[in-house]
Order: sequence, then structure tokens, then C-alpha cells
Amino acid sequence: MRVHVVTTEFPPFFGGVGTWAGAVAAALAGADHEVHVWAHHGAPIAGVTFHRLWGRSWNRWGGVWVAAQVRPWLADDDVVVCTTWPLATHLGPRRSLCVAWHGSDLTRPAVVAGRERVAAQADNLVVSNYLGERLGAPSTWMPYPIEPVEAAPRGEALLTIARLVPSKGVDRVLRLGARLGRPVVVVGDGPERPALERLAAELGVGARFCGATRDIPWAGTWALALFSRPYPDGSGAEGLGLVLLEAAARGLPTLGTRVGGIPEAAHVILDDPDTDDVPALPDAAEVHARLAARHGTAHFLAAFSAARTAGPAARR
Repeated sequence: MRVHVVTTEFPPFFGGVGTWAGAVAAALAGADHEVHVWAHHGAPIAGVTFHRLWGRSWNRWGGVWVAAQVRPWLADDDVVVCTTWPLATHLGPRRSLCVAWHGSDLTRPAVVAGRERVAAQADNLVVSNYLGERLGAPSTWMPYPIEPVEAAPRGEALLTIARLVPSKGVDRVLRLGARLGRPVVVVGDGPERPALERLAAELGVGARFCGATRDIPWAGTWALALFSRPYPDGSGAEGLGLVLLEAAARGLPTLGTRVGGIPEAAHVILDDPDTDDVPALPDAAEVHARLAARHGTAHFLAAFSAARTAGPAARR
């Protein structure tokens, strides 16, 4: 089978969509499929053929650029996996069109023209059951193709990995670190970084800001925290939080809020991180076992096959 993964972001680009696209491309290539990756940002990885997508005003015209550059390469039996729905808007009806749904493309009232049409035509791959419920079209929950690796050495630090914007709740991670007397490691960048650095100084918490890097300092982590919050209008809930699964693959327990799809991935849910007590955390063996029960390459490949068998493509 020849598969085209079409994405705005691809490793080493920092972000959940790019991380998901890289893992999926590697899993499909590892299953002996011919995989082509079409990406606006990113770099080649072993086992796939990489194509750079070009174009200006990508947020507005990305679907047009995809149609112009990808469609001439597509055979009738090729499978196309678009990592966001706008990329599929101009590909037209296809026998095997898959669209992945991650979060903000469903949870924020942004531009939605064409979204329902794309969802009706595609085999919809959702990263959480929460997103499947919001989609309003048939979908398949997709396990993340990640395997447990050697457990990272545990330590005292509270780690968070997120874009530094208010919705990611990094301020709440800093306050929990101060309340527990634990250092905080922040991986990510964004407009809130100066304010968060000032907050860390005011709280007296030992905080290290690493910027947006894929060289995550896993060693020395006590737990990873993702305390996302919705926007004031109630939109923008976290679709899942792949960083929770990335941490679990290294045997690290995770803390989250009861927002969006986070409860499907985090080990401990805090309704109010500013006041809730943190219970005893699972050890690495338990963390690995829970991850392997739901996620992994074999689970992903089975779900991907099921989506293409049961979805709209099978009915055309």
C-alpha cells in the first residue's frame, strides 16, 4: 500500500501535530508500506520519502497548495492521511482519504467552512474519544504508535511541555511546584514566557525554562504535568495531550486536569491544581503496562485498518 501523509508540521518541528505525523509515518513504513510525507515544516526521516510543500499564507491557502502539489502524484488506490482537515479541502472525493483530528481544529470556533463536508467524505481518525464525540461524524479512535522504552531515572522535578500560552496552564504547574516544594522544568516557548518567568521568581520556585526543544530532559523528572484550561468562552479544550503518552513511554507518571481528552491519557486528574492533594503516583512498571494496554504500533495499525474498512471510504 502506498500512503501519503500530508501535514503542516513534521519532526523535528516542535508540536503535537508534527509529533503525531512522524510517529504515524514511521509506523506505516515499519509495516512495509510505501510512505510519502508531504510537509510544510520538517525534515526527512528514515524509511519515508519526504517532499517539501511550498506556499505563502499557509493558514489560509494550505488546502490549495496541497491540491496543486500533491494531487498530481496520487494514484486511485493511494491512501492519503491529512493531519488537519483544512489540508483535505481541495483534494476532492477519494476512495481512501483519511483525516486526523487533534484538538483545536474541532474545539475552537475558527474557520469551519468545509469542515462538515470533509468529515463526511473522509475516514476520520480521532486521537481521543472526547474528539470523536464532538466530531458529529463516524470516526475511529486511533491509538498512538508509541512503545515503552527504558524508564527515565526518576527525580524531584515537575516537568511540563507546552506552548507558553494561557490555555496550557503552565502558571498552574509553577504554583503546584511551589506548593510541593519541587523544582519545575518548562519545555516550550511562546508569548507568555516573560510573565511565567516573573511568576516563577515571585513564587520562589526553582524553574528552568528550556525553550522549544525536542531534546526533552526526561531524566530527573518526578511527574509530567499538563494543566490545560479552556478559553474564557469555553472553547479550545485540549484534544488529548500527546506529551502525556510520551512521558508514559519513559515510565513517568502524569498529572492532568479534567479538560477535553486529558483524562484519557493522564494517570492522575486534579480538578483544581491549586488546592488538590496529589495522591501516590504509579511506578514505572505500572505506567508502562497501562500504556501498552491501549497504545503502540500494533494497536495503531489494527485501528488504521479498521478505519479504512468501516469508514466512508468503504462505502464509496
